[in-house]
Amino acid sequence: MHCGDNFNFLHHLVPSFAAMIHYVLIVPSNYGIQRREDHVAKIQARNIEDALHERIEQAAMKNDRSVEAEVRVALREKYMTPPKSNVPPPSMRERWQQETGERLRQLFDRLTADNWFRTPGHPDRVGVPELIRLARRLDVMPGLLMDIQEGHQPLTLSLADAIAAESDASADWLLSGSGSPFPTVSLGMDYHDFFLPDGGNIAHVFEFIRISRGRHAGTLLCLRIHPQTRSMALGAVTAEFMLCNDGTGGTGHGKLLDFLLFLKTRCAGLSMNAFDFVPDDPDFDFWSVVGWHHPVWFQDFRRRTTAGWLAQLLRGEDPDRWFRGWEPDLEKIRDTPFGGDNSVSG
Repeated sequence: MHCGDNFNFLHHLVPSFAAMIHYVLIVPSNYGIQRREDHVAKIQARNIEDALHERIEQAAMKNDRSVEAEVRVALREKYMTPPKSNVPPPSMRERWQQETGERLRQLFDRLTADNWFRTPGHPDRVGVPELIRLARRLDVMPGLLMDIQEGHQPLTLSLADAIAAESDASADWLLSGSGSPFPTVSLGMDYHDFFLPDGGNIAHVFEFIRISRGRHAGTLLCLRIHPQTRSMALGAVTAEFMLCNDGTGGTGHGKLLDFLLFLKTRCAGLSMNAFDFVPDDPDFDFWSVVGWHHPVWFQDFRRRTTAGWLAQLLRGEDPDRWFRGWEPDLEKIRDTPFGGDNSVSG
């Protein structure tokens, strides 16, 4: 029997308990109607019209229940089933506002967990102290950030841009969910603008991070750090060349040679430091981290160690047989002076 069938006969049956049927209905004892010794309440009724009685019997037969059970189920559905909500589905604007707020909260949680706020013993989720610090940087009220991440206020385009600029995040991801929270520059063969933005007028600090083991061993990550604001950008070389003895062919070695000559000649005056990144898990998934963690995550001393491989390469030395069979490339690097003339432009 459908719920609607129950409601149809209950409309006549239960509005007034003065008109009652001859069947005993078992209901929870706390309803307190004519109690029996076993503490189960009993309802008795008389003088039900024949037409209604026939409908109850028909419903009971249809649902393979006794008449008493049919009435019991109908009463339970009438008085114990929560009413259906009449709230209309959210509009497109309301859904977008809620989803944007959730992404903003995810961003704040990620910044906190990655220790972007640089606090000792940092929590895993954003709290009031972190929101206040971020609000000060953005020159907005903390309550506004709270309201936005809870979906009570919309995230404006200008505030999304300001949050992205302050936290090295993606405004497009915040507003639409496209891409990843933290942009990653694919260096490839077009690394000039990454290492020399704005014509090289700002002396950025660069950290070269080489994944030292696992299935992504030899992959190079580069952090670019602004000397005043400490804002960060992350670049990655994922296919063009590898920093390991992996049997890279002539094309890969040629790209690596060009890259090292570019660093030695065009970037000689920049601060460049090298590190080895040691994944905890040999099956470390590069793509689950890059773009989904703030670049500061790669500065955690528990994940990386200082290394000398970059200095060795720029002196024309082979760190660990990376240039086996390509020794003339090392000689060319060795013979190129720091800051000297080179045709490689990046």
